[in-house]
Amino acid sequence: MQITRHITSLKENILPAVLSSYSIVFFLNSRLFAFGILILTFFNFYAGLSGLTAVLTSVLVASAMGFDKILIKKGIYSFNALLFGLGMGTFFDPGLVYFSLLLLGVLLTLILSVTLSGWFGKYGLPFLSVPFVLGFWVIVLPSATFENLGLTHRNIYWINEAYAVGGSHLVNFLQSINSLSINNLADTYLRSLSSVFFQNNILSGLLIAVLLLISSRIAFSLSVIGFLSAYLFATFTGSDTAGFSYYNIGANYIMTALAVGGFFVVPSGRSYFWTFLLVPLTSVVLLSLTKLFGEIQLPVFSLPFSLVTILFLYFLMMRKNPSGLVLTPFQHYSPETNLYTYQNNKIRLSQMNYFPLHLPFWGKWIVSQGHDGKFTHKGEWKFAYDFILLDEEMKSYTSTGLLCEHYYCYNKPVLAPADGIVEEITDQICDNEIGKTDTVNNWGNTIIIRHLPGLYTQLSHLRKGSFKVAKGDTVKRGDILANCGNSGRSHQPHIHFQVQSSPIAGAKTINYPFACYLKADNNSEILSSFSNPDEGEMITDVHTHSLLNNAFTIQPNTSFQFNYTNTKRVEKSEQWEAFTDALNYRYLYCAETESTAYYFNDGNIFYFTAFYGNKNSLLYYFYLTAYKVLLGYYENVEVKDELPLTSIFNKNGILWLYDFVAPFSNRIRALFTIKPIAKDDAGNPSSLTLLSNINLTVYGRIHRESIGSITLKNNRIEEFTYQNKKITIEAKCADIL
Repeated sequence: MQITRHITSLKENILPAVLSSYSIVFFLNSRLFAFGILILTFFNFYAGLSGLTAVLTSVLVASAMGFDKILIKKGIYSFNALLFGLGMGTFFDPGLVYFSLLLLGVLLTLILSVTLSGWFGKYGLPFLSVPFVLGFWVIVLPSATFENLGLTHRNIYWINEAYAVGGSHLVNFLQSINSLSINNLADTYLRSLSSVFFQNNILSGLLIAVLLLISSRIAFSLSVIGFLSAYLFATFTGSDTAGFSYYNIGANYIMTALAVGGFFVVPSGRSYFWTFLLVPLTSVVLLSLTKLFGEIQLPVFSLPFSLVTILFLYFLMMRKNPSGLVLTPFQHYSPETNLYTYQNNKIRLSQMNYFPLHLPFWGKWIVSQGHDGKFTHKGEWKFAYDFILLDEEMKSYTSTGLLCEHYYCYNKPVLAPADGIVEEITDQICDNEIGKTDTVNNWGNTIIIRHLPGLYTQLSHLRKGSFKVAKGDTVKRGDILANCGNSGRSHQPHIHFQVQSSPIAGAKTINYPFACYLKADNNSEILSSFSNPDEGEMITDVHTHSLLNNAFTIQPNTSFQFNYTNTKRVEKSEQWEAFTDALNYRYLYCAETESTAYYFNDGNIFYFTAFYGNKNSLLYYFYLTAYKVLLGYYENVEVKDELPLTSIFNKNGILWLYDFVAPFSNRIRALFTIKPIAKDDAGNPSSLTLLSNINLTVYGRIHRESIGSITLKNNRIEEFTYQNKKITIEAKCADIL
């Protein structure tokens, strides 16, 4: 039992942490890349052995000391130890003293990594390779005093070492690769890549380039951009004055390009432009530091890259109005995923930035005056709305329209747009006669509700004596506040609504969207989320249906058991459990496939926000099928959304090529649609089927990607299907606990 636990721990924690330490050097989280780098470090056997020893030591010590498991698993605390170990193995001969100093240096590097992580983390900044540089300096400075520690000559007589490892065949192979007649630029580029891991050969550089190309097209292109920028600057200034060496290009110029162009900054045309500018700046910083530390014979290694990148990121953080360059909101350790997720979420998940406000009425009303309207919504009050009711003939009144009572909206309930506290009430102003206005009491009878500090809503022109709440009362969304009237500067009954940052009646308005509503479109309705309705639009609030609401209200600590068949009609089962993480985000987790799907339910819409893990899991297919679900039943409403491309494509040739142009163009999109079909009573169905589709638009051409269905019955998800060109899934819910 004890052995089984150790094996499980090794598989789930230690091995991923070790591999991540290798891939994160190039800002990636790829096991293929990590395995490749691990192997090529052993081209210099003792350097590779020292690097692996350093990583294992760092991971084991950090785990034993109880540091953050997630950071350990990502290699955050151990990649500097890897660089330190590789550096030690490259410059010194192995021996008892050597390994003693190696372990001490690894311990120091780990301490520096954890400490700098805390210091820099307060400002949201990375520590990059600073711990490696400082740790190596501590060993290098006194190294001459250690008589039993000698500088190595293996790098000079590398053929002997290669011969000892693989005989004449390996020597001949390495010599043939290293003596390839290729373009000077390509030769320099490949050797520069290899120098990141303290090597100087074409084979290592070629392997890194291929691994980089397979793992990330954006990272590969940025490495080329960084190299070319360094080459052009060296040509312009003279190679000696530009610090143009293999190591400087690899560890400083190319790494600066990767960090700024696509890792800490969302890849874009502007990030590429800044990459081209920052590489020469890194060169100047390198020259200055080389002069400074050369006096005490200390190599600067990758310190210039670290300093320039950290300073530039802090420079971006200080902007009051961030635009152009966008700092990566959530790090996925892949430039492509960073880009596609950001493009998808900047609109889709914008509601996370807003407290949800809803329409203050029942039924279908029209926006008679919108933002920056024709009459009164000007200047400081331009972000306001006026709402009225119309009949089928688009008239707002019946009979002669000379009395307030003739107007359809008059005396209709006015609702609280969200939870809050009644801050102010004005209730002593009589309704105007039709066609007349009260310019003295501009806002008429008014109620102001405080929802959050600095977030207030004002509803005006209400009917005197109709208030159902008092100042200081707590209200819930949908509570009746008062009735629509015609008081104040109002020539006919209507509801005036505005959002403001202070509790003063008539304060300056702020541009703030409604959370969720339906707008009329010919004979159907369109769902709008966190947007502003236009003047003249007929809109209505969303009302949830109990069947949809109950089925998609997934509470934490709930588990689902699904039995399903795949394309080959093989019967399988999969269990999901619902959890809440430390940030209070909810997710479904499948332990068997190690897959996670984050979801959100705002009371009107259920939607998935992210998926991580196995794209052959049943949870993944459910994520695609139920990507966004309106919790209200509306027969003619088709809900639309867009998926990040990385959710659809998996090692797909189209996306692989598109990655090269994606930072500059957004011409491939994955569009999701879903609509309900009632199985029985269309007015109030007890059973529903939701039909979903995913279509790809590739440079304007539409391609069907997949279709799916979800059957709801007895207030739960009974079954769902998913089908594309390669797979057919039919799943039934066996149990909910």
